[in-house]
Amino acid sequence: MNVFVPLHTQLHPASFVRSALVVEGNALHSAPVSKKLGRNGVDKVRVADDGVAAIAALRRREWDLVVLDLDLPQSTGLQLIDILADRGSTAAVVLTSARSSRVLQAAASYAGGRGVDVVAAVRRPMELPQLKTILQELAFGPRSIHAPVINEGKGAMDFSTEELRDALRLQQIAPYFQPQHSIQNGTLRGAELLARWHHPDGSVLTPAAFLEAFSEHGLLEALTDYMLASAFECLATDGGPGSRQIAVNVPAVVADSVHWAQSVADRAIAAGVDPARLVIEITEDGGKRCNQALVGAVTQLRLRGFSCAIDDFGSGSSSLERLLQVPFSELKIERGMIAPARTHAHVRSVLASIVAMGKQLVTTVVAEGVEDAADLEMVRALGCQVSQGYLHAKPMSRDAYLDYCARHSC
Repeated sequence: MNVFVPLHTQLHPASFVRSALVVEGNALHSAPVSKKLGRNGVDKVRVADDGVAAIAALRRREWDLVVLDLDLPQSTGLQLIDILADRGSTAAVVLTSARSSRVLQAAASYAGGRGVDVVAAVRRPMELPQLKTILQELAFGPRSIHAPVINEGKGAMDFSTEELRDALRLQQIAPYFQPQHSIQNGTLRGAELLARWHHPDGSVLTPAAFLEAFSEHGLLEALTDYMLASAFECLATDGGPGSRQIAVNVPAVVADSVHWAQSVADRAIAAGVDPARLVIEITEDGGKRCNQALVGAVTQLRLRGFSCAIDDFGSGSSSLERLLQVPFSELKIERGMIAPARTHAHVRSVLASIVAMGKQLVTTVVAEGVEDAADLEMVRALGCQVSQGYLHAKPMSRDAYLDYCARHSC
């Protein structure tokens, strides 16, 4: 059986599931599921055996749990997902289907993108022990990683230009460090530098909350310069072995000329920093129109001794064309490919192809989103050379990173 029960992030009380709707056209499948739900403390269980009954039940009330068969003839599971999304439903959803795991994964991804909380996707017929595991996860574990990520900070249009300038001028934005390790021997390679805004209201914002605002207000280059300055200052003053590297994200729309690349090289000389210790990670933005300028910028950086990575490979529309045109020395696999590769063979196949291609075209392949030992073994088997993720550490302050380095014999 192919069962998908994702890792979670938020605890719920055991009484979370009090009502459940089972949408299933085959009584041989729906009857044991509904009985199992009743025996596990679900007070109200309703079975809808076709699309019309399911739509009526979904519109009549809010359910704690919906077990949803994708293969209904009148209305597919995706149409019912749309109803849940349009109603803003908070139900935990279990998807079932006799179709391939690829179809299940695609449906779960679609539902997550629409804000529906998919807690499991299971090949039909669902076995009762699988249902019991899902109920235990809901009762005592956190909820789905398919739920959309919501920025609790302000939206892009809520920040004024003055507020953003003050964030840089007053150094409210701090560099955080997420370690990177050699997969072969576990040694600390260095870290990726990440921006965290310690906002005056007391919140700590990630780039997802403010990066668009900097772009909207024409301050993306200023933010990039600020982070590059932080990297040079850290490399110049923190000591440690000369081989330890820091990687900095640079939007493709900023790395737009040979002149810009030379300015980075000049700053390295002024700071007394060996360019080989800085990795410029070009993010997937700007589309194809950026590629020609990027060729010149990255080539100049390489000539000046910097390493250059194509970041989050696979997440942008121009990934392959950009990789073929621009002389990158590293390829970073986006974290969004690691999680589904754990349970879906077709994702692992795509990942294996990307790693193989990357190793032919660049020197180093870095895997982001490595969360546990199984992830590490998977990316090692695929041929990645560097790992980054929560298995090693979450992003941390500069002082914490220096302590981390000391513990790892840097």
